[in-house]
Amino acid sequence: MDPLKEELARLEEELDHVMTELPEVALQVPVAELHMRNVHIEISPDATIRAAIDLMVEHNVGCLAAITDGKLAGILSERDILRKVAPDFDDTGTRTVSEIMTADPGVLPSGSTVADAIRVMHEGHYRHLPIIDEDRVVEAVVSVRNILEYVVDHFPSEVLNLPPHPVDRKPMATPEGA
Repeated sequence: MDPLKEELARLEEELDHVMTELPEVALQVPVAELHMRNVHIEISPDATIRAAIDLMVEHNVGCLAAITDGKLAGILSERDILRKVAPDFDDTGTRTVSEIMTADPGVLPSGSTVADAIRVMHEGHYRHLPIIDEDRVVEAVVSVRNILEYVVDHFPSEVLNLPPHPVDRKPMATPEGA
């Protein structure tokens, strides 16, 4: 056999081996290593919903950690506002965050992996997940966007080379090309 073809076959086999192991290894990375903003925006559960909306807009975030005595009391998300406030939007200046926040939300302990975050987010239908220490102090908030950015960063060719609509893809009626 041609030495060049042998080397190419060996490299292809090695690449196949790496690609089958890479996803599991990549998912065992601690969530803290994701490219998250190092800040999470906090608000008191006693603050008005209007103040919360203003804070979310100011910081361009989709959720706020509701903090009481330095510990996580709940989380307020865009979804909470849309579902629970939109019909009575005029009341945002008098209603409080505690009325609509998700109290005792799903959380991840420090040191959790990307796989843990994906599992908890999927099972709880969460878009944002606070990362807390043993005293329920919020260290960060991981979002679906953080997870997606991580996946794209680590599997760019697999993600970026997908067809525009992989689910709706139909075979071409006539072949194209030269």
